[in-house]
Amino acid sequence: MDLSNTRLGGRYLLGPIIGTGGMSDVYAATDELLGRDIAVKMMRADLARDDTFLERFRREAKNAAKLNHHAIVAVYDTGQTDEAHGSVPYIVMERVHGQTLRDIVRDSGPFPLDEASRVMAEVCRALGFSHEAGIIHRDIKPANIMITNTGAVKVMDFGIARALSDTSSAMTQTAAVIGTAQYLSPEQARGKSAEARSDIYAAGCVFYEITTGQPPFSGESPFSVAFQHVQETPLPPSQVQGMNLDPDPALALDAVTLTAMAKDPSDRYDSSADMAADLQRMAEGRMPLAAQAYTDEPVHEATTTHMPAAAPVAAATPAPEPAPEAPRKEKKPRRGWVVALWIIAILALVGGGTAVAWNWFGGDDTEQASEQKQIPDVSGQPRDEAMSTLEDAGFDVTVEDRADAEVPRDETIRTDPEAGSSVPSGSQVTLLVSSGQEVTDVPDLTGMTTQQAQQALQDAGLRLRSNVSEQSSDSVDEGHIIEQTHPSGSQVSKGTEVGITVSTGPEDIRVPRVTGQSRDDAVQNLEDAGFEVDVSMVDSSEDENRVLSASNEGTTQPRGTTITIEVSRGNQFTMPQLVGKDYDEVYSTLQQAGWRGGPDRVTRTNVNQLDPLAVDRVVGQSAREGETIDRNAPITVRVNALGIP
Repeated sequence: MDLSNTRLGGRYLLGPIIGTGGMSDVYAATDELLGRDIAVKMMRADLARDDTFLERFRREAKNAAKLNHHAIVAVYDTGQTDEAHGSVPYIVMERVHGQTLRDIVRDSGPFPLDEASRVMAEVCRALGFSHEAGIIHRDIKPANIMITNTGAVKVMDFGIARALSDTSSAMTQTAAVIGTAQYLSPEQARGKSAEARSDIYAAGCVFYEITTGQPPFSGESPFSVAFQHVQETPLPPSQVQGMNLDPDPALALDAVTLTAMAKDPSDRYDSSADMAADLQRMAEGRMPLAAQAYTDEPVHEATTTHMPAAAPVAAATPAPEPAPEAPRKEKKPRRGWVVALWIIAILALVGGGTAVAWNWFGGDDTEQASEQKQIPDVSGQPRDEAMSTLEDAGFDVTVEDRADAEVPRDETIRTDPEAGSSVPSGSQVTLLVSSGQEVTDVPDLTGMTTQQAQQALQDAGLRLRSNVSEQSSDSVDEGHIIEQTHPSGSQVSKGTEVGITVSTGPEDIRVPRVTGQSRDDAVQNLEDAGFEVDVSMVDSSEDENRVLSASNEGTTQPRGTTITIEVSRGNQFTMPQLVGKDYDEVYSTLQQAGWRGGPDRVTRTNVNQLDPLAVDRVVGQSAREGETIDRNAPITVRVNALGIP
């Protein structure tokens, strides 16, 4: 239903449709009361009767209205059409004239590195503001970021954002995996709740795409893309075919992108503000602090490396020498199909007959549904009678004998899935039948391997629980059993599952990433993780007590290892340009740059010359522009005076 030329709320005159989305249309409009251009986002009439979509739409209005930031599209008003137009809710918002990052990359190719850094620094500042307000965006992607005609950055579409304090909404259970597959964090793909660092991961994916022209992962289906986010390591962006970067820009790009895209949220930036700071350093041609994790050389402002301008991307240019890969944690082998099944199961559970999960796949609006049947209750029935009941109901029945202390032999304990469950016709149903009250002694499994324990339990008529727990131990060799759920010598029914805990050997723990944190926070985090801390104070223009580096950061080390952290004294500043300024401007210019000396620390040396118009102009300075010196160091300036040279 096109509502162009309709007036809403007695003041908003709708113009043509300028955009469409999964649940709404966006109209160009005019606020006739204030005489300004606006945009009106109106829920599609066919979705306005769906409580789930209504809640999502209202959440967008509520969340966006909380966020008053120059880089976030502003919301001015909300309302609802009259009954004649279906009582459809709408949001009145700022009209943004420009292009999305998706359209820019598609039409013009990747951004230059410094411009991409500037844009994403602004995006991260907007996210930081959102996170401080308790709002997670959860759908950061190039299509939701616009560059206005004046070059400003605007983050939009908080349609699936969630307030951190919101636990009452029916959507909180499904929202964990809402989003776009190419920018979905590993924890969201696993079905866990999104957090602020999930937005940081998505921002890293967007930064990857706008600098290389392609997303970090791609595949034939959302399943395959989500699987890669969980399981695969992305190709460092500097190594993407067609990139032509010098070593320093390549290192900076890889460091920021791969830090933001770390699989473990604790390995990412601590906050969007920290990521914004590193991106701003790149935009200014400086090396980001995250590069410390990818090089043996210390990276801090005392020895700032200025990067040469990045060359444009050229399709035929050979890839440069690979930049160092991100340090990886040692992990035990994992079966990829397990992760895939988790993703499929989570998406299936979230789908639940609604359009939410289907929208996530990007599929069409039609689904093939099998006939659903309810499993009858056959508990207490004899084996044969229960089998007949289930088969007559249209199920494929398998029988599993299980010892039970209360249910007589050959009578049904229950079904799996349980009675009352609705499943497709022809599904396999397991009939659990009692094998009676037969009991057996539990063998002593301590010190055995898993295979030995499995054989010992089988010989006793027992089963090994498939979920094996692991625990570090200084006294039990790796791979051997520390303890068991049922004590040795106790009597249990045959068929009982016995759980075990297996030693992983002496404990190795991961050194948390603390670069960029305050000294106190870093020491606390390292000590809480089980490490000793040695603090080394160094000269730097970074803020006082900011951690510049940490030894063995991100690796696994034995508990009790001493970790050395370098901490900024905050006692230096970067010398500004004084040459060409009037002498009266010298002191204020130094103060603005961070110098803390008094007027008596500035020494003037006159240079005689004959031009009266050049009197009091600074022609020399004791420290060069860009040089890092102490904040209270004496400064000497050479100043023109009128006199015979």
